[in-house]
Amino acid sequence: MTSENYKGWRDNFLHETLDLSDKKRIEYCNGNQTVDVHTNFKVIAEKLGLTPMQVLSVYLNKHLESLSSFFKTGTTYSDESIESRVSDIINYLLLAMSMKADEDLKHSDLPQDR
Repeated sequence: MTSENYKGWRDNFLHETLDLSDKKRIEYCNGNQTVDVHTNFKVIAEKLGLTPMQVLSVYLNKHLESLSSFFKTGTTYSDESIESRVSDIINYLLLAMSMKADEDLKHSDLPQDR
């Protein structure tokens, strides 16, 4: 694949990945998608006594295991394409970084100990 073809493919893949994130957010945020994109992780974390980041980690690792299996066997065993799984991984990583950024922002507002 040429550099130019790769850039076009990459841009298209990332566009589709971000569109997928926007579509799934409506389903997973219980109607709160415009208020808090982390709603799903917070609700489940509260139910299970975990942190939202730990819940996200479980979801992310499910897809990473599937990707690892694909790397080993070259085969998928469900109806979900490997492209869709990679898109989910990218979106979970973006959510993890946005969750971290949100926490960093909350902590930056706290008075500093001297």
